[in-house]
Amino acid sequence: MTGREIVEDDWHRCFIALVPDVATRDALAAMPVGAAARRVSVDQLHMTLAFLGTVPPATGARLAAQLASVVAPLAEQRAEPVETWPSAAHPRLVVVPFSAAEGLAGFERRVRALVAGFGLPIDDHRPFRPHITLARYARSVQPAREPALGRPCSSPPAATLAVTPRFDTLTLYSSTLARHGARYKALASVAVPAA
Repeated sequence: MTGREIVEDDWHRCFIALVPDVATRDALAAMPVGAAARRVSVDQLHMTLAFLGTVPPATGARLAAQLASVVAPLAEQRAEPVETWPSAAHPRLVVVPFSAAEGLAGFERRVRALVAGFGLPIDDHRPFRPHITLARYARSVQPAREPALGRPCSSPPAATLAVTPRFDTLTLYSSTLARHGARYKALASVAVPAA
């Protein structure tokens, strides 16, 4: 497990995520997102498995120490074409969804079981939809319309990832809201071996 000195203020807006390897991050960063969307920086790309919110520092430290207990070898994954969520008519996110392969679903279940074992609440108001967010739209953005058809055209092209994606790290993050979007700080990480 790698980490750095953690201070008490680091335990707000915590989440656990899989981090893609360098080749996958570079390919994700090269994908089109559309002119109106604000791109997530390459070093911040991740797949959230569980959002925890604020964590008591002592509990967070114990959770960080147990991250390795849920790691298992993970095969390369299959990415789907780029999508705009929740819809092209009401764009908020540009994402690369992943097929719901057993490997990712298994990781998500083990992470949630670990978190529940510490008595921490998990944000589970929506089902797990494996994806990586490439960009976000400002809340004020209204989709442009194709002049002849009147339908939304703000969505990026349905591009596909140029590499077979692989995740090489499981990371516990904290998130800080900033003027240009959230910034994520790694609190603890463990390597994910290839299957």
